[in-house]
Amino acid sequence: MKGKILISSPSLLNDLVFYKSIILIVDETDDDITGFILNRSLNQFLTKNLNSSEKIKVDLYYGGPVSSEHYFIIKSRKNNLGLINIYDNLYWGNDIELLFIQLKKGNICNNDFILFEGYSGWNVKQLDNEIYNRNWTVLDKKVNEIFGLKNKNSWNVQAKKLGEKYSLWYNSPDDITLN
Repeated sequence: MKGKILISSPSLLNDLVFYKSIILIVDETDDDITGFILNRSLNQFLTKNLNSSEKIKVDLYYGGPVSSEHYFIIKSRKNNLGLINIYDNLYWGNDIELLFIQLKKGNICNNDFILFEGYSGWNVKQLDNEIYNRNWTVLDKKVNEIFGLKNKNSWNVQAKKLGEKYSLWYNSPDDITLN
């Protein structure tokens, strides 16, 4: 599953966490699977004071309901040894201090990474069961497309590619009670 994309199905309509979500699976062990919700901006940011007159501000995304007191990063390039390869030129880790140092030095820019609060996790059998029950469609994606999936309407775009069975849902508002 590592490196795969999960697109939530309309069967997760009542799930406040995963409704219309796109998840990148970043790690898989014999027991557990870890991923991040790519398209759920928190409309918040994390700042770091560099000195009395200079701050760095980074947009924050909701990675999932697990370990919400921790931050995680997906990066397009490996600039240090603290990152774990997902596939090709895509990495993940949790060294936020190093992220801010690299931003300050100009080694990376905001388009090179996504910063998450928390992550999504399953045991292997649990996710297999959810896929079997068609709660998720599994896709392969390329690195250059991952960062484009962080847009709010990405689920609608991806669902449209899955065909007419999703048409009612990709044309609906995020809050269907407003329909």
